[in-house]
Amino acid sequence: MSDWHLSRTFDSPQGAIRWDSFGSGPPIVLLHGTPNWSFIWRGVVEHLSPQHHVHVFDWPGFGRSDRFDGQNISWDEQARRLPELFAHWNLTAPTVVAFDFAPIFALRAHFFEGLDVGAFVFADAAVIPPFITDFSRLARENQGTMRRLPTHIAEGMIAAHLAQTTHRPMPPEVFEAYMSPWRGEEGVAAYWRAVARYDEDMAAPLVARLDRLTVPVRLLWGSDDAWFPPEKARELAAALPEAELRFIPEAGHFSPEDNPRAFAEELLAFERELGRTAEQHG
Repeated sequence: MSDWHLSRTFDSPQGAIRWDSFGSGPPIVLLHGTPNWSFIWRGVVEHLSPQHHVHVFDWPGFGRSDRFDGQNISWDEQARRLPELFAHWNLTAPTVVAFDFAPIFALRAHFFEGLDVGAFVFADAAVIPPFITDFSRLARENQGTMRRLPTHIAEGMIAAHLAQTTHRPMPPEVFEAYMSPWRGEEGVAAYWRAVARYDEDMAAPLVARLDRLTVPVRLLWGSDDAWFPPEKARELAAALPEAELRFIPEAGHFSPEDNPRAFAEELLAFERELGRTAEQHG
């Protein structure tokens, strides 16, 4: 799956969403975070799809989905896309794997939009503030300055930030795949629009509701996550005492990129524990 391509389109109130699905069996929905896109799931999908029906997509404003000036990609608006997509896919209570900032979208959809979820997996998860990186906080608070930067300077800053996400340096072609949505004047503008919407206040009401979750939850975390270190993982685990925390070895913040096999194996083990196997689904 090195040639990653999403072949289908869903027309949402915030533009076209690119999506695809792979395999058959019990459904799993994979939610990417930022500054990444569905490309991060390619290796995980390869291991899951023989046993599961896996759905992936790019959030509006990210990857190959529509991106445009004035687009509403606030974190509460992003949460509204999930019930729409679930209805379009005719999904009932799938396992939702939410990475990075996506747990905020998924939890807001579950608590406030009535999203039907069978189980949650939160990976390297931004849930309990503070979690915005120093660079992103600086960029958000100085949008006017950032938007006046020459494109090549902005690209260099974004690339330097992105390079911190993995435990080991990415191969050049992989790094370029992550950078490609943020290249050029249009890509840089999309990046600053995304950063402008980073809002830890959107997470605050979720923290107070974590003890109301009634679905099974598993936590996965890169053992060497430099953005959200293990202390953040344990903080979230303490707020979800029924959720087991598992560390992905030799993995940084982009744990699905660093170690997709181990990440997928943890998901498959969780599904087996829940009795969500292809045999039982059939």
